[in-house]
Amino acid sequence: MKKIGFSLLTVLVISLYSCDPQGTTDSNTTQVVTSGNWRVSLFTDSGNDETSTYSGYTFLFNENGTLAASRNGSTRNGTWSINSSSNKFMIDLGVKNDPANSLGELTDDWKILSKSATEIRLGDDNTTSNEFLTFSKN
Repeated sequence: MKKIGFSLLTVLVISLYSCDPQGTTDSNTTQVVTSGNWRVSLFTDSGNDETSTYSGYTFLFNENGTLAASRNGSTRNGTWSINSSSNKFMIDLGVKNDPANSLGELTDDWKILSKSATEIRLGDDNTTSNEFLTFSKN
């Protein structure tokens, strides 16, 4: 019985020290995202391909959590963050359903589906919306 208790205690201690205490950052994803300029290579909403809406935009994710989306000399600023405990990539580029702000459609708590040094695939955390967003490195 003492061996089982000791084993459980050991597992608990190892688990506590191997976790991110705040559960709010993922340094690997942060390094990937902040390592250059990105573009939207796919955006679908309810099965409709709306990628062309973001054609020509360059996205720069800064280490301080700010985001700049630029096209034709015009820039829209926003924020971004990652929550590793929920596997979420949060983007805020303004009001989501504002017809005057097409970038607002990207405002969401996205679930990270996959990431590499050149591509980040995201899906809406609300599966009924059927939205997918992919950033590719420029």
